[in-house]
Amino acid sequence: MSCRLPTMSIEEAGLREMEMMQKWQERNAKLMEEANSSWHKEGTTSTDDEDAEVEKARAWDDWKDDHPRGAGNKKLMPCGKAVELMAPVE
Repeated sequence: MSCRLPTMSIEEAGLREMEMMQKWQERNAKLMEEANSSWHKEGTTSTDDEDAEVEKARAWDDWKDDHPRGAGNKKLMPCGKAVELMAPVE
């Protein structure tokens, strides 16, 4: 039975991990600066997107009002029940 010998010491692994984390933090700091810059804030118009989302939500709400749950295909229901549900109530 053979075993694999370590390729680096614990200290070397720790130093490599610290380097990776430092690069990651620098990259995140750069991205945060870009996100908070005036170019980013002026470059996008969120009012159009918000208006489109509101319009979509209203259309979906109207559709839900017109199509109540369970009002779909009645052919799949057992015999006779579809007729009872469709008959007008007096």
